[in-house]
Formats: sequence, C-alpha cells, structure tokens
Amino acid sequence: MNSIEAKKVVEEKLPKKRFDHSVRVAETAVKMAEIFNADKDKSYLAGVLHDYCKYDNDNDMKQIIKESAFSEEYLDYGNAILHGPAAAAIMKKEFYINDKEILFAIKNHTSGRAGMGLIEKIIFVADYIEPGRDIPGVEDIRNIIFKEENLDQAVYEISKRNITFLISKNVKIFSETFKCYNYYN
Repeated sequence: MNSIEAKKVVEEKLPKKRFDHSVRVAETAVKMAEIFNADKDKSYLAGVLHDYCKYDNDNDMKQIIKESAFSEEYLDYGNAILHGPAAAAIMKKEFYINDKEILFAIKNHTSGRAGMGLIEKIIFVADYIEPGRDIPGVEDIRNIIFKEENLDQAVYEISKRNITFLISKNVKIFSETFKCYNYYN
C-alpha cells in the first residue's frame, strides 16, 4: 500500500475531523523522520493509518484482538487502547501490510511500550504534537522534538503526562504505558 492508497482508505472510513488529524499526524511524522533519519514513507503510512479503527465497535475490536493472538490484557480496556492493535491487525490481514515497523507503530501509538523502534516513537509523539492538538503543555513537547531534537525525552514526557492525566481521571492504566514510562525515564 502506498501513501495515496492509504490516505484514500482512511478518508473513506473516518469522519473528516479524524481523517484530517490522521493526515496531520502523517505529515508531522515525516518532518520528524527527517530530523531523526527514519524512513519517511513508513512514517507517513503509519501516521495516516494509526486511527483506522478509532470509531469501530469495542466488541468487534476485541474479537479482532483475540483472533490476532495479542495479549489478553487488551480485552480489559476500551477504544482508547483497543483501536491501535485492532488497526494493526486489520492492516496486516486485509491490506497485506507486513512491515513490522509500521504495524508496531500503529499498534502502540496510544500506550507506547518499552524499547520502541524509531518509527513507533515517531508516531507515538506525532500523534500527540500534530498541529491540531492544543493539549496543555504540547508546546513543551514540540520544543523537545523540533529544537532539542530529543525523541526519547519526548516519549518520556508524553508517557508521564498520560499517566498523570489517567490517574486524575481515576481510570485503569494499561501496563505497557507504565513500562514505556519506566523505560524512557
């Protein structure tokens, strides 16, 4: 699948606002790929495809995850965690994307994980800092990427902020998010 095909597939499935977000993530990922010497095509593909399942039914995504032999821990969570691994599984099964860097980036873009690959980290961060985001403190993360050029520091800061936010909401936190935080700390 090339970038034009990927963009079309996503545009046909997602609402305009989410499609626009996906394109901005892909474009941000390409800018980051230039800084960190990553593959720009893979970064774009992973970025544009990362939210493919964002609006899918949770039960349908859980079934996809069961069939894909992913960790059963995913089944304890809702859309915020499920849509990444479900999208990765669909990209592999239905669109024949077999590139592990792209699939891992899609799968782990919300939770992160310990020892992420370069494209995984780029998508994890690009999803957080794309120009349409106005999360409190997002400018700090943009500066870490575009001025300091420190990708691992950005991953750490995002993980820390995600955990702090989730604790403030009194919700269960996926174990990989803690592992990501600890690894990059």
